[in-house]
Amino acid sequence: MGHVSPFLQQVFMPLVLAIFEVLARPAEENDQTAALEKQMLRRSYFAFIQTIASSGMNEIMGNQGVENVERILFTIIQGAVDFPDPIAQKTCFIILSKLVEIWGGKDGLVGFADFIYKHIVPACFLAPMKPTFDLSDAQTILALSECALTLKMIHLKRGPEFIQYLQQEYLPSLQVAPEIIQEFCQVVQQPDSKVFKNYMKAFFQRAKL
Repeated sequence: MGHVSPFLQQVFMPLVLAIFEVLARPAEENDQTAALEKQMLRRSYFAFIQTIASSGMNEIMGNQGVENVERILFTIIQGAVDFPDPIAQKTCFIILSKLVEIWGGKDGLVGFADFIYKHIVPACFLAPMKPTFDLSDAQTILALSECALTLKMIHLKRGPEFIQYLQQEYLPSLQVAPEIIQEFCQVVQQPDSKVFKNYMKAFFQRAKL
């Protein structure tokens, strides 16, 4: 892996910026082909970031300077929440979970803990609450499953501080009933992630009624 890194380090940001530029171009309203091409490019971009995050080359991203790291992180949050594409959403939650694992601990990337609470935690609730997030669709359930694993990973890396944040700040801000908050915080702490995945589905089904 060593010999790949310096090369990737150099081409990474120019490549990412070129992708951003194409994705930012306005498409014709009814141009289905262009819309599909954009969707495929977006998926490929997220798959590329996932590969870098999962193959121990995360320092390539971490070394791009604070501003660039932030830009990339925001595209991943956007991919998880804003685009109704469960395949891309699933990839984005896998990336977020991996980055929390790598950078979310006490000695992680400076400022990343803040990013977890300001952006990653909200993404895990905003995405499933979207009307386009169809809980009866198999691909969407896979995305929800990765979303649940992201919250589990945050709990693993941040511990009681995360539970306190959910209990006292974040869930009350969503007007969640106190007894549901208690229930949610108990289930996220269960060692069996399957229990939490099932709970997440029920939680959002109930919330969307």
